[in-house]
Amino acid sequence: MKKKNGVSSVFAYLALVSGSVWLGAYIARLLSTYSMFEETELTLKSFIDQANLIVIFNITIPLVNLTFISYLVMIIATTLFIIFSSIKFKENGWLFITTAIVYLTLPFENMLMISDYKLIMIFINNQFNSEIFLGLILERLTRLSSFPIIQILSYLTIPYLLIKKPFKLKIKNEN
Repeated sequence: MKKKNGVSSVFAYLALVSGSVWLGAYIARLLSTYSMFEETELTLKSFIDQANLIVIFNITIPLVNLTFISYLVMIIATTLFIIFSSIKFKENGWLFITTAIVYLTLPFENMLMISDYKLIMIFINNQFNSEIFLGLILERLTRLSSFPIIQILSYLTIPYLLIKKPFKLKIKNEN
């Protein structure tokens, strides 16, 4: 593997940090939103009322902002790392698999980020309406129901790929 230049190292660092922040916030967000509903169906638990929804919204919106921004930073930093890096996919299968995971989940996550953007706009404009908030949360949960779990499991394989670097082609020096 060739030595990385300084610019690609910065983008690799940004991609790793923002990806780690995104994954942690994403898991926390999923746990907080799924805990609002009954286990068997998407109805609110009996103790959640109008006053509780405002508190839940105030707790959830920082996680929404954090996942939204850190995901965008991760995608941009990953793309710039691949552009500026001298690492080749053909020689480094681990990088190819990691990149495939990131870019194959991108369109589906973008579909879910539309609901996130609407939640952020409601918060910025200070137009909290519990029915709209609940509708956007339910829309996000039902749009691609099991995709977040598949995405989390896929992204949890990336640290293994980055540490062990499997599927690395050993190039013989022809001199």
